[in-house]
Amino acid sequence: MKVKIEIEDDGMKSTHVFEGAIAREKIIDFLAAAGVFSGRTEEMVKKAASPKPEENRTLRDRLEIFVREEFPESWFSSNELKDRYEAASDDIKLSTVSTYLSRMYYDGVLERRGNRNQRQYRLVTEEFTSEVKYPGTIFKEASWKAESGW
Repeated sequence: MKVKIEIEDDGMKSTHVFEGAIAREKIIDFLAAAGVFSGRTEEMVKKAASPKPEENRTLRDRLEIFVREEFPESWFSSNELKDRYEAASDDIKLSTVSTYLSRMYYDGVLERRGNRNQRQYRLVTEEFTSEVKYPGTIFKEASWKAESGW
């Protein structure tokens, strides 16, 4: 994911680009530090950073939250996720689950192992990225960078 923010203030213009797994809170913290929210109360800024109500969340967001709750530290397959999600929520196609799991992997949210027929996923956490517990597993870095036009 790539987010580009242009800030213009009294004739001074700066451009900032964020790439990688971007957390909403980091963008809001950056904007607050840049003074974009001046004149607003801190409570309004916190409200903007708070999680969205369930009905306003995208399917990807709902699946990520579900994975964090149901599989916090364990490996799981797309079939296991589909079955548990359907038991707790709505029907969902296996192809949709696989697509979103793949996107979460490329965004650095999940790590994966196995071939296409036996693929398994697990949440990437600091505990698992600080030391390699499974030899041969590649951990994706979930960092972001900012470029300033100053």
